[in-house]
Amino acid sequence: MFSSPSYTQQLQTNPVDVVINVFLDRMSNRAPQGLIVELQNVYGSNEAVLKTDGNGTTQAHTLAGSHRLHIYGAGIQDYQGTFEIEMIEVRHIENVTVHSKNDGALPTASTSTSGMVSAARLKIPEKAQEEFRKGSKALTDKDWTGAKKFFDSAISIYPEYDVAYNGLGSALAGSGNMNDARPAFEKAISLNPNFAEAERNLARICFAEKKYDEALTLLDRSLSTDPLNAWALTSAANAALLTHHYDQAIAYARKAHSIPHPNSAGVHIVAALAFEATQQPFEAVKEYQLYLDEDPKGRDADRAQKAIQRLNTPAAK
Repeated sequence: MFSSPSYTQQLQTNPVDVVINVFLDRMSNRAPQGLIVELQNVYGSNEAVLKTDGNGTTQAHTLAGSHRLHIYGAGIQDYQGTFEIEMIEVRHIENVTVHSKNDGALPTASTSTSGMVSAARLKIPEKAQEEFRKGSKALTDKDWTGAKKFFDSAISIYPEYDVAYNGLGSALAGSGNMNDARPAFEKAISLNPNFAEAERNLARICFAEKKYDEALTLLDRSLSTDPLNAWALTSAANAALLTHHYDQAIAYARKAHSIPHPNSAGVHIVAALAFEATQQPFEAVKEYQLYLDEDPKGRDADRAQKAIQRLNTPAAK
């Protein structure tokens, strides 16, 4: 099994993975392959020039802050819009509806389903947003006391500020105060039931408390909103293994392997142990070998090599 990063490690400045889903005319209709998606900074300079795949989706690495999108291509009206990525996000999903040229409608603003940015955000007073931004900066600087103060202030101004509760929980967890961090994350989720980031944060606390069933439930829910989050997939596989849901552990491990999962080769150890538990030694050997292929000098390399040797002996088969 692998260990999850600590809160302090999670809150270090890291690039954000942004997933851009493009729909044509309505949310049920994925846009075609080959549309050009320009991801720009607030000054209009391109950060990335991308193309939609067969599902109307594209991905990029960027940083928190304000961004612009310019989407164009055959058969659609040019789309231009803006969106915001908060400092505490590690993955952001942006859903955009563009319109066909013969539709006659004007392009509409994007609507995110990541749980981080929603229509309700428009109701938040500017003063509360300003306090939130200060809290996010303090969080990045690991100033846990300062971050808590600013997030508390944002919440006092706007008590339904789901992302501020998530930030407050992160500040409390960063300082080691898990007892108070838990209700902050729970409040964020109660305000926004599709808040994948808060569900992942609460799952981290569950791991620390060895409440693996609860962690698995939270990760299941987070993946229904953000299905390609590598940390959630690898952690869900681990939680499933620890709670003896072996088929689920294998399924999550395979899904994690299908997407970029840097520094998470240990998920193949999880899958191998699940295969061994279900009397599938041949499949277990393949997972141990995948671990060695991805991290030949990793901490479980010796374990994987010995397991392959053991499972390849006649008595093991």
